Amino acid sequence: MKRLGLIAAMSKEIELLKGLMSGFEQKQSGAAKFYVGKLDNKELIIVESGIGKVCAACAGVELIKNFSPDYIINTGAAGSISPKFKVMDAIVCERSAYYDVYCGEEEGRVQGFPLYYDGDKTLLSYAQKIGLKKGFIASGDRFVTKQAEAENILRIHHQAEAVDMESAALAQVCYMYQVPFLSVRIISDEVGIENHQAQYDNFWQTAGEQSFVVVKKLLEQIR
Repeated sequence: MKRLGLIAAMSKEIELLKGLMSGFEQKQSGAAKFYVGKLDNKELIIVESGIGKVCAACAGVELIKNFSPDYIINTGAAGSISPKFKVMDAIVCERSAYYDVYCGEEEGRVQGFPLYYDGDKTLLSYAQKIGLKKGFIASGDRFVTKQAEAENILRIHHQAEAVDMESAALAQVCYMYQVPFLSVRIISDEVGIENHQAQYDNFWQTAGEQSFVVVKKLLEQIR
């Protein structure tokens, strides 16, 4: 039986994701709260990480140490900085990187680690089978709202298409622990547009479970 770890940052996301399971058991390890159950013939472990890179990394480590998952998938919201992705689109993270790291050499690179973290090829192939669009997510500890901020991110990573606060941190953890990883995000807002905040707020009011149906479809592909 495949064991799949699913990480989301916020309680709003967790409540949606818990609906993927017919029933679950709740467990705690450190600051991490886990919901363990089954989806079809797979064991599913859902954990709420909290917002930002440190929270995501801690949740990832606790998940790996306590459950030894075969795969880890991160889900949640991301802001678009590319016309390719609109609100409610799904973006599958083919590549992630930091936009707020500088160790004195190359912007975006943690010294001793890769500049970019690629999504797991097997998980990406499953995503392609259900027609999800691949993209580049840049991560940092900042809610990006202004066009000038997006332009600075694109200066560092000119191929970036969306921004979030966790994907690259989890990708680095999985790189360190050699666990296959993929981030799948729903676009909640388009950075720099006039009604940006209202767009983000409306996303959470109207998204519902249908916005996360892509995650269920992806999980169903995994054998």
